[in-house]
Amino acid sequence: MKVNHLPEAHIYKPEIRFVDIDAAGIVNNATYLNYFEQSRIQFFEEIVGKKWDWNSAGMVIAKHEVNYRQPIFFQDDVTIVTWIERVGTKSMEAAYEIFKMVGEERVLIAFASTVMVSFDHRKGISIPWNSDLLDPLQAFGVGRPSNWSPMA
Repeated sequence: MKVNHLPEAHIYKPEIRFVDIDAAGIVNNATYLNYFEQSRIQFFEEIVGKKWDWNSAGMVIAKHEVNYRQPIFFQDDVTIVTWIERVGTKSMEAAYEIFKMVGEERVLIAFASTVMVSFDHRKGISIPWNSDLLDPLQAFGVGRPSNWSPMA
């Protein structure tokens, strides 16, 4: 299954760098968190724009959960599909699926989620989400993209 039917905000293609590879010859499991971070940044920049003030209306990570299915190797061409699963007053959850194509087959590498808390870094406190973030996010859509089928 191709991903070109999804809006660009949902799709991130990390560059698998040699430095990402561990002694076992695979991408180190901790590196996935860097890939998810880049995927979230791209997602929010596409939705909200690059002029977002991350210091006064930013976020902190409260939780990561990653379920690994298969390793990523140096030459693998992987894609991460990202979406916001739920939004609360001061927190939201991002969800991800990493896959690679093997021939015509989409192979699940990992699926994950991240809980983010709205945070004013200048004041050092959690705050409700700003409408400058929520309005475009709600307009874009929350939840798994309707045209993206879950993977087993």
